[in-house]
Amino acid sequence: MKFRIAAIVVIVALLVPIGITVWKWGFCYKWCDQGYSLKISRKTGEPAGDQYAQEGQKGVIEQLRGPGRHLDLDPWTYSVERIKNITVPAGYVAIVTNKTGKPLPSGRFLAEPDEKGMQKAVLTPGTWRINTFGRKVGEPIRATIINPGYVGVQTLNEGENKGVLDAVLPAGYYNINPNEIRVDSVEIGYRVWDRAAEYETVNIDGKPVSRMVEGSGVSFPLADGKQMHIDFTVVWGIFPENAPRIISKYGNIEMVEAKIIEPQVMSLCKNAGSNLTTKQFIEGATREQFQEKVTTALQTMGEVNGINFLIALVRGFHPAEDIKANIQASMLAEEEKITLRIEQARDTVAAGLEEATKMVDIAIRDFDAETQALVQEERELGLKQAAETRAEADRNVAQLKKGTAELDAQIVKIVGQAEADVIEARKTAEATRLQLLIQAYGGPEQYNLATFAESLPDDIQIEYRYSGEGTFWTNTGSSLIEMGARKILKGAPAKEE
Repeated sequence: MKFRIAAIVVIVALLVPIGITVWKWGFCYKWCDQGYSLKISRKTGEPAGDQYAQEGQKGVIEQLRGPGRHLDLDPWTYSVERIKNITVPAGYVAIVTNKTGKPLPSGRFLAEPDEKGMQKAVLTPGTWRINTFGRKVGEPIRATIINPGYVGVQTLNEGENKGVLDAVLPAGYYNINPNEIRVDSVEIGYRVWDRAAEYETVNIDGKPVSRMVEGSGVSFPLADGKQMHIDFTVVWGIFPENAPRIISKYGNIEMVEAKIIEPQVMSLCKNAGSNLTTKQFIEGATREQFQEKVTTALQTMGEVNGINFLIALVRGFHPAEDIKANIQASMLAEEEKITLRIEQARDTVAAGLEEATKMVDIAIRDFDAETQALVQEERELGLKQAAETRAEADRNVAQLKKGTAELDAQIVKIVGQAEADVIEARKTAEATRLQLLIQAYGGPEQYNLATFAESLPDDIQIEYRYSGEGTFWTNTGSSLIEMGARKILKGAPAKEE
């Protein structure tokens, strides 16, 4: 009985893991690919309505599942939908609208993350896992880009500070919700407003006639009743701190030119030129005063409106045709007078030049004669100095040769004396050496024996036989023995060369 119970327990212990594995991998297994997410809905519990299902509620669960395998999604409890992730390209943003959440308060149209409606925050470039049940993502739109040379003027569309903001955006890239903030790019720095008179050719009585196009250039009446047309240029600009003010007041740069620049230029030119005649206006100094007056007036007006005016320039002028002909004739006569005066002055200068040329020629000839005399004098003086220098040099050379001969005689004398001294010293040294050798050997006899022994051949053999007293060999025995001993002495002094 116990064995049967143990067997059942073992079988159950083996079957349970197998069953769990089969359950998970056979029924609960779900796979999610890269770039996708799994939206999960719970099938049991109280309905959650149009909100995300909380724990124990029936409906769509807010949390999405990412790529990979999932083994806990049984088909009786959950339903699974694979949805593609949202990709926002670089340089773009995407607007998100919440389908769930708290209702928006009155007076607002942009929602916070927990509110229902269009979100204030945008999706920036990248890949996003978005639950399509509760959120809707619009098509990507261009991000806000402020180019170099521009600033971004911000207009807030809702909130306490609704309207144009004082702070401007410098050049750069911004992920801004255009529904929350409108950004206008405003060019900063100086720009040019320009008007020039234009001409057209018309047929009058069968002849082509050039006349000015009505309304071209800047025109105004003068004090003599004539109309003046000028080519006029204004250099003006907007600085960053004034850009919000300009946008708030005028809307854009084109409106500034249409509402401020053009009307003000026309008005100021009319006021400044109404007291001038055509002739006065044509004169350079008067026209320059007119230009300065208009520039100052524009700068004063610009300070009030936040516009910087650098200068106003009159580039050309076109008076009435009849006045132009009279002025041209008058100017031509004046030019002829000026030309005549210039020619008279030229003739006077030419005569003076001719006289000066003659004087120069005379001066050159005088100068050449003086130069030649001076050169001859300097040459003779140089030759004299050269002869004196050569004689002095010859005397110096003779003196040097004399000194050299005396030195050579002294050298010969000194060398002869030195050689005699050397010979004498050598003889004295040899005598002294001989005397010392004799003393070293103990007398002349011993020295002679030593000298005789040194002259004997190295292989000489001497036999000494005793033959008794009174014989020749007996009497000479001591001398021969002594000579043989001296021959073999190793310590005998060597013969000097």
